[in-house]
Amino acid sequence: MKPLARQEGLLIRELPDELLVYDRQEHRAHCLNRTAATVFRHADGTRTVADLARLLDPGAGPAAEEVVTLSLTRLAEAGLLEGAVPAAAAGTGMTRRDLARRAGLAAAILFPAVASIVAPTPAEAAATCVTDCQGKPLGTPCNAFGPPCTGVCDCGSVGCTATTGDCTDGSGA
Repeated sequence: MKPLARQEGLLIRELPDELLVYDRQEHRAHCLNRTAATVFRHADGTRTVADLARLLDPGAGPAAEEVVTLSLTRLAEAGLLEGAVPAAAAGTGMTRRDLARRAGLAAAILFPAVASIVAPTPAEAAATCVTDCQGKPLGTPCNAFGPPCTGVCDCGSVGCTATTGDCTDGSGA
């Protein structure tokens, strides 16, 4: 098995000791720890699980391969691998405790972590209605009395301009 990390439709940002991957299609953000990030970066379709294990820890042997397999499972669950879940990784029910028992503390420290959250789409984020235009950009959806939005921030961001075009600052400007 030569796993291949997805590249299409992803925004990838390097952070200290982790990798942030935003999936533009699914609107999900994934934070990969050092272990999962290493596997993700090097899963280029040319390396086997054993090759990836040697990158993680050249002397770990089978323990590192189990960590890579677990990393691949987590990455596949997050939708960050091309194709289906690798067969060898699909049946892995290994937990951090199982890994620590089998491979010792060193491997447990390498335990892969992929934390994912759903992010709002740009349209959902833009649909947020404000009740105070102070400091908001012109055109922000607003309503002086709460949702639903009936106007936009206008008039120098003093207040909410209703659909009639009147400003709420009392000046009528």
